[in-house]
Amino acid sequence: MIERHIHKNCTWLDVCAPTPDELRLIVEECRVPAEYTNDLLSTTPKTEVFTGKDFLKITLDFPIVKRTDINHPHEVKFIVTKKHLITIRFEEIESLHRFQKEYEVLCALKRKVKVGPDTLFLTMLSYFYDALYLKLDYLETRLKDIEEEIFNEKEEAMVTELSQISRRLISFRLTIDAHEDALLELTRDMSAAFALNHAEKLEAITHQYKVVRRRLRALFATFNDLRRTNDSLLETKQNSIMRTFTILAFITFPLTLFSSAFGMNTKGTPIVGAQFDFWIIVGIMFCVSICFFAFFRYRKWL
Repeated sequence: MIERHIHKNCTWLDVCAPTPDELRLIVEECRVPAEYTNDLLSTTPKTEVFTGKDFLKITLDFPIVKRTDINHPHEVKFIVTKKHLITIRFEEIESLHRFQKEYEVLCALKRKVKVGPDTLFLTMLSYFYDALYLKLDYLETRLKDIEEEIFNEKEEAMVTELSQISRRLISFRLTIDAHEDALLELTRDMSAAFALNHAEKLEAITHQYKVVRRRLRALFATFNDLRRTNDSLLETKQNSIMRTFTILAFITFPLTLFSSAFGMNTKGTPIVGAQFDFWIIVGIMFCVSICFFAFFRYRKWL
């Protein structure tokens, strides 16, 4: 599916899961060099940057934190020519959809403003990094909720929640780390490719990227602290339970041994046969239990 947005001399083609016929039309219209079209019908496992005279192609992955029906990052292929910006994706991306709406409004309000494909690409890239910051806000909110649940004595339930957050954070970091080299290549080659000075805009985008990475590191530190706290509380609770069971076993074992001794079929067993022998034995066992319990309370084991 191809969505076409035209403003002045700039045409933005947003393509979702292109078919071979759609790709052929795009390549012919935008005059994309053939050597850069081999991977446009499917996702690629790495970030790549290619530049030439009035041409740029870059493949970037963006992490997912909310959707559970997709277990891989969103991939977007950006192709910039002298008159065209092409975005190729294979799934619906919420941040790109929001950018489309804002771009349509901006074009309607500023009809006299001329925006080239290269400038539009950089604006869109900046928008994507702003969206990443919002995704980190969501993860931070999840961590705060987990913190409250941990101190509400729900340590066991939070083990699963922490595992899910860990998966999201690790995926986020692995996806974002690949952007560093791509931004360095853009800063080095883009201005030469389009004969314009984009250094200031690229510096701002690089700063956005660094802010996202710093925030991500801070969230990792918070996550690790919460996981250690949850593990400590869970271990303490488990130790308390094990201590209680151990004390109960220590109390019941001698009583079991005592009752078994009086249950042996022997002659001359003391107390057995005397008046009220059953109650005497039960009383002795009860007194022993009280003594054990009082001792454990005195030592603060209970």
